[in-house]
Amino acid sequence: MAVHFPPSPGHRLGSVCAALLVVALAGCAEDRGTGTTAASSASPPAATSGPTSGSGAAETGSAAPETPGGSPAPSGNDVAPYDDTSTRDAAASFGAAQRLGDSLEAVVEGPRPGTTGERPVRAAPGTPVQVFTLTLTNTGSTPVDAVPWSFPVAVEGDEPATPVFDDSLGVPMETFPTIAPGDSASLEVAFSAEHDADLAVRVFDNTAPDHYVEFTD
Repeated sequence: MAVHFPPSPGHRLGSVCAALLVVALAGCAEDRGTGTTAASSASPPAATSGPTSGSGAAETGSAAPETPGGSPAPSGNDVAPYDDTSTRDAAASFGAAQRLGDSLEAVVEGPRPGTTGERPVRAAPGTPVQVFTLTLTNTGSTPVDAVPWSFPVAVEGDEPATPVFDDSLGVPMETFPTIAPGDSASLEVAFSAEHDADLAVRVFDNTAPDHYVEFTD
């Protein structure tokens, strides 16, 4: 049975920030020379999570907090690729495999508590975070461009947790590559949250972000 979730903060900033993140991810992947697939073929669409009304920084007139590098870090999960029409297709426990579609299977392991180092992105140094490992396995017979599954969302209740990138935690700005039949690939993701926060991780296909699979304890 599909379960409807109310919108979460960040609706109006979602599409712009998500597009900017994709550009950053693509440049990051090229610079690292890791062979990670650029995200140009499957950028997050305009459908985003969002507040009800009047809760965004642009509407209230309050300035968004800044990261140590000086770039704005909007509150909430402004890159969440879902809105109030999204439904949960399935649920699984952390560490358990769950099918995402015809040829992909996902496992989310964690959480692992951590603290950001000196140069995190979208968080201040010393911020408590929870780190997860998202692993995708291609169970089909043809390669799968897995970039669209590179943007999981974490929520505590219905409140989103801001995604954080930090090389010192092993959480760089990267996306999934194309996965060959029978192969697997893993992506480290982190979210700003207290170590005792009860986070759920939602995995979306960004090319059609109206359905997701949720992983919890």
